[in-house]
This record gives sequence, C-alpha cells and structure tokens, in this order.
Amino acid sequence: MTPATQEPTVLVRMPVHLVDAILKMRDSLDRDLMASLAASIAGDANVKIKETGTLPKPLNEPRHHKYKAEYLGVSIGGRTLPDVFAAIVDLTAEIAPEALERLADMRARSRRYVARNPEAIHPGNKELPTKRTTSGWWISKNIGQEDLMRALKALCDASGLRFGTDVRFIVQS
Repeated sequence: MTPATQEPTVLVRMPVHLVDAILKMRDSLDRDLMASLAASIAGDANVKIKETGTLPKPLNEPRHHKYKAEYLGVSIGGRTLPDVFAAIVDLTAEIAPEALERLADMRARSRRYVARNPEAIHPGNKELPTKRTTSGWWISKNIGQEDLMRALKALCDASGLRFGTDVRFIVQS
C-alpha cells in the first residue's frame, strides 16, 4: 500500500476507560439494532426466526418519558428524575465501574450521589427515600433537576467525561 492510497489517520489521546466505554456502547447499540431487526423480521409471517430469549429493554426510547438525558450519544428517558439518574448509573456500571467507585466518595452537600448501601445516601436521615439501581448502587429518590445536574456533573468529573457534551440533561419546557 502506498502513502497515496492510505486512509488519513488521526491519533487522539484518550483515557483507556473512555475507549472501553465507547467500544461497549457500540456493542450495545449493535445488539439493539439486531433486536430491532429481529422484531421487524418476526412481524413478517413468511420469515421464520428462532427465538433466543427476551429482547433487551432499550435505553434509547425516551420519547414517552417526561425526563430525558443523553449519555455518550445514547438517549435515556424516565418518568422521574431518579429513574433517569438510575439508568445513567446502570450504564456507567457496565462501561466504567471505577467511575462509580470514585463518585461514591464524592458528596453533594450532606448526601452522597451513589452508595453501596442505602444508609450512606442520606446519613443521619433515614426518612428520605432511596432507590436501588439494577446494577446494585443506591441513589436518592428525593432529587430535583438541580440535584440531577449536580450529580451528572460529578459523574463527569469522576469519569473524565464532559458535561454538556458527553453527558447531557435535556430540560423539558
């Protein structure tokens, strides 16, 4: 191959966990695409497919949700603000679990953003509700938009992502 026929190449310095996150995100999107294609083919009576189990619950269908966010290009929606944060925590647990460990050491005023046990979320105030995410992390169910924005900014700090670019909360009007 001669230099004239080579594709242009750009080298970019990126943290390993971010490259890993991008590759896992790509794999997840590929699986979602395959599930959509399988569902589409299943709708055609002339085509037989072998069912391999349940289809994964897609994260990228937030159009019927009240609150929306975007995480590394994937749209996330939820009925409540804690639902949105829980989905982002679960996605982070898959692609960069070390970022959640760092986030667990950070605090928003008196509460923690995430914790391994519910008592650590609202220390000294057991009356405030908590929620366990699918990945096993605990978060507060008592959050507003400002709290979610603060939590997402802290997650970006913990993971080396950029708030507003890599992670966004879409404010509904």
